[in-house]
Amino acid sequence: RKAMRGQPGELDSYRGEGGTVYPFYTANEQSFDDDDTPPPTPMWSNLPPPAPPETASRWKAVRKQISVAGRFWSAGQDRAEEAAVSALSELLQGLVAQGALSLERRLVEHRDTPPGAVWPHGWPPRYTQRVLQLPLTEASVLDLVADLSAGALPPLQYVAGLLHAAKASLAQLPNVLRHDVPTGCAVTVVGDLHGQFGDLLHVLRSRGFPSPTRPFVFNGDFVDRGPASVEVALTLFAFQLLLPNSVFLNRGNHEERSVHALYGFQRECNAKYAPDAGGAAAYELFSEAFEHLPLATLLNGKVLVLHGGVDDEMTLEQLERLPRKEYAVNQANLLGTGRPGLVHPHMRARLAEIAAREKELRPINSALWNDPCAEPGVYPNRYRGTGLLFGADVAAGFLERSGLGLILRSHEQVPEGFHWPYGPGRHLATVFSASNYAGKTLNKGAYALLGATGSRLSDPALSPLPLDAAPGAAAPAASPAAEEEGATAEHPFGGLRFVSFDAEELPRLRVSQRRHQLVASAVLAQRDELLAAYQAADRGATGELPVDMWEEETRRVLRTPPMLLPPMRCFLLGRDWGGSPTVRYQAFLGRFRLAVPQLAPLLPYRDYLVLLLANLDAKRSGAVSSRQFAAACKALHSQFGAAAALCAKPEEVLAAMGMAAGRGS
Repeated sequence: RKAMRGQPGELDSYRGEGGTVYPFYTANEQSFDDDDTPPPTPMWSNLPPPAPPETASRWKAVRKQISVAGRFWSAGQDRAEEAAVSALSELLQGLVAQGALSLERRLVEHRDTPPGAVWPHGWPPRYTQRVLQLPLTEASVLDLVADLSAGALPPLQYVAGLLHAAKASLAQLPNVLRHDVPTGCAVTVVGDLHGQFGDLLHVLRSRGFPSPTRPFVFNGDFVDRGPASVEVALTLFAFQLLLPNSVFLNRGNHEERSVHALYGFQRECNAKYAPDAGGAAAYELFSEAFEHLPLATLLNGKVLVLHGGVDDEMTLEQLERLPRKEYAVNQANLLGTGRPGLVHPHMRARLAEIAAREKELRPINSALWNDPCAEPGVYPNRYRGTGLLFGADVAAGFLERSGLGLILRSHEQVPEGFHWPYGPGRHLATVFSASNYAGKTLNKGAYALLGATGSRLSDPALSPLPLDAAPGAAAPAASPAAEEEGATAEHPFGGLRFVSFDAEELPRLRVSQRRHQLVASAVLAQRDELLAAYQAADRGATGELPVDMWEEETRRVLRTPPMLLPPMRCFLLGRDWGGSPTVRYQAFLGRFRLAVPQLAPLLPYRDYLVLLLANLDAKRSGAVSSRQFAAACKALHSQFGAAAALCAKPEEVLAAMGMAAGRGS
């Protein structure tokens, strides 16, 4: 529209039939200010008149040639597709002949891995071809987490869109978020993650993905030092966009530009999204989103979750009204230590303005940087070079001034993943979730569970899950004698429990959970065979079997190793079983259901389909075209016939999964 305003600049021309010259505007035309002056000559009036009949006949001949060429190309595509289906069919016949997909063989393949293999993905990074559309859906967020878990990053264009949306969402939030835990639920408070994606995945596996009844608070320091800060930040931003009332992100000191420019995040961004391909833009977008992160979250009106600490003058009201986007670490905050300031070049132009407001912004510095200490009062934190150390009297004074009951903070690596610096249950607790921090320490990670107001530690929502439990599995509460001192506390504002985990357990845990998934898939695929076996063994038609008999029949039908099922009883039978000597086998089978029931006929062939698609995915991007998906489905239908009849219509399979097969996609 702007190019159409004012007098035309440089003109070009088009010579039509009969030598007539038709002028039109070119891309070199001048730019004019936006105003309401109409163009003197509309562009569309400069177009040539319709072609004479002889020209139209020439175009008709050209269109015919194009049509013939298109038919040859389509025939070539069809022959290529037939060849692909034929090759896949041969591969499938070999797999079926070998029995390569037996449950027993797959369980053996998923054996334990070395303890150090927490994040096994190699270099250079891979990129998925999956489209990440906004607004996000639950399926798209889970797909993102799955891709990141497999070491595949989303393309830069989708990262930019997600970060723009995250920045806009966070900018609307207050400095202090508020959330009351619903009755019967618990909020999970996660401390520093520092780019350790394996620890984040462990917490999500243990507690389940965020939901309205399963809220999460992530208490800052998402990035730096670990190898996967990009993956951690993208996952947290995605869940916050999907569930803004259930996922709360607090700012940490490593979300400050001057810090993450020094401690690894900028280098990681530029390595995963190269500057010549827009990587610098990705880093800037992350930095801008970080600037808008809230400073704290208030739970049940009494528990303040913030990254660092408090000081002797700070109040909750102060923290709520400060301009958080204007905060930056600066020379004035260094307290005369003589250490060089942590100042990014981008921030130097703002230092004079920030220094003039240092006293007003001091509570933000305290919330991000301060640490507790044994002595009363406040002292310069010479170890960090900024912030203060504060004693129990300062923490108690802040709680009294603000009408609060407890401070939950992070910011410090502690051996057990949690710590009460002033004594169990007093004033303030630290929770730190990066286990084996930066690969240099042997600390455990931990997360905190806080129940609803008035909740007790015996409530199911506050029960810790054993390491062998699958996501969402129920387990009895751990014995208090087996827990570290201070791991539990009951307050009027809710029961509180800390759950520690060890970095060396994470690879074993992933193996165990993969085995749970394989067994659950086998139960679904062979539900009819299992039911027939149980009914044959149940001679009195009581609907129940002794546990040992249920185990024997299940192992016989699924062909599992002898010692596999006993450790899985709690997972397979669920909370209702409760250690009973008998199993109601109809209830057991009813626990396992497909998210898309209409795809149930394909379940026995799921793993074959996955292997065929992986064979087609030459770039290992995690995505295939709709043509490739159709070829794999046709190969399955050719091999298994009527039993896989659904594969004869690949477009219906895609539609059932909420995907549309676009042309060329």
